[in-house]
Formats: sequence, structure tokens, C-alpha cells
Amino acid sequence: MKNLTALFLVFGLCTFPAAALEFRVGVERGEDTIFRYEIGVIKLALEKAGGEHTLVVTDAGDANQTRMVEQLAAGTADFDVMFTGINQERFDKLLTVPIPMQRGLLGHRIMIVSDESAGKMASIKTIEDLKGIKIGSGTGWPDTDILRQAGLTVEDSKYDNLFKMVAAGRIDGFARGAAEPFLEVGSRKEEFPNLAVDSEVLIVYPFDMFLFLNKNDTERHDILLSGLQKAYEDGSFMAYFENHPQIKEVFEQAGLDDRVRFEIDNPLLPAEIAAIPDQYWHGR
Repeated sequence: MKNLTALFLVFGLCTFPAAALEFRVGVERGEDTIFRYEIGVIKLALEKAGGEHTLVVTDAGDANQTRMVEQLAAGTADFDVMFTGINQERFDKLLTVPIPMQRGLLGHRIMIVSDESAGKMASIKTIEDLKGIKIGSGTGWPDTDILRQAGLTVEDSKYDNLFKMVAAGRIDGFARGAAEPFLEVGSRKEEFPNLAVDSEVLIVYPFDMFLFLNKNDTERHDILLSGLQKAYEDGSFMAYFENHPQIKEVFEQAGLDDRVRFEIDNPLLPAEIAAIPDQYWHGR
């Protein structure tokens, strides 16, 4: 993997001690069920890196992504690692493991809609049509800024509130990464029976979820990066990606190629991340 070796040089891979380390992974809302894929990527990285390292999932409570970033950067977090979408600010404040966890699927946004708003999605054919609907996105998420800077109408709120807002008709859709909404809607069928995953619209921008650590935590950073490199080299990363139920669901149910596709810019993407070779991004 010559290109990833070059990334090692850019991101400063160092040698690390053989001593076992604990990796406390902070999870937003403590919802490790929703984030089973991401937790599995970290487990794979630690397995491939070697050593008797351990992983502990830590509930970040009510802290949103922005707050978690601030805590990790300041060294006050009760976790060592977090995964979240990337922007320039997060890249500057934290150490980034430069391998996109979902191979860019997080930047393929599809909507959670209500029975009432589904018809609006079916009528969207142009960017002007897309600008005419209200899209929900999380407070403090990079996606929210990306969508707004593209001229779209975005209402931000807490994650759990956004499902309520769609169900009540306050917004037309809740924009989610392609691997997220099927599980989310399925787990809320009893509470929100009028929610569904839209099958008409796809918004695409270069973006994904990455692993982040405190700037001083080079040991854990290098272990994770080394493990992911080895997982790519021996094929186990792609095997995990292609066979995980959440990812398989995207390709079996989401119909990404059959949607009206809108490609928008991501002005928040760090140049170093934009330069990651195409083989680490789906569809490039």
C-alpha cells in the first residue's frame, strides 16, 4: 500500500511501545448499538496492530460532537478516542487517523421522511427544488454547515429531536449518512410509525467519519493507524466493510444509483484529507 505509506509520513507515524494500552472510545449519546460498525472498525484496527490492547466504550452523555471535541482537545475527556465527521477545525485541534471509516458513505446523504413529506421528495428534480424543502441536521455537525453553505434550507437541533420534527411536519427530511437511516427508522417504528427512508434524493459531498485523539496521544494514534493499514493490506478491512449488515443494507436497499443525485462542495474539508488516495473512498 504505497499510497498509505505516504500518508504515514504526512501524519507522522512513529514507533510505539509493545505495552498494552486501554482505548476508551467516547460514544455520543452512548448508543453503541447504532455505532456497531464504527466500534467494529476500531476492534479490527487493534486486532491487526497486535498487542493486548483493550477497548472500552464510554458514554459521552448529553455532550454533542462539538463539546466532545473540546473535551478531547483540552485533555479533560473521560475517553481517549472519538469518531465523528471531519472539518478543518477538528483536524486542527485533534490528531486524525487519516483513513475514512465508512469509505465516504457518510457524505452520501439520504433523508428520513414522514408519510406526508415523502411526496415532496418525489417532486425534487433540480437544485432549486431541493432548496425549497426544510432539511434537518444536527447541532454542531459539520454536515449542517456544509448543507447551509450550499444554499439549502437547514434546521438544526439535537439528534433525538430531529425525528420528532420530521414526524410532526416541522421539517421535510432529516439528512443522514447512507449507512444510518434504515437502522434508525426501524428502531423507532413503534414511536414514529409515519417515518420512512426516502428513496428519491441523494446529496453527495466529500466527507466521512474519522478517528480523533488528543494532539499529545501519538501512541494510540499510531497503533490505530498501523492496524488499519494492515487491515487494508491483508484485505480484512474491505471484507469487514462489504459484509457488515449496516453497509450491506446500503447497497441492497438504498438504491444510491437510482436516485436524483445532487453533488455539492465541502468547503470544510482539510486539504490533507482531500488528498487521501481514491482507493480509500467508495465509488472513486
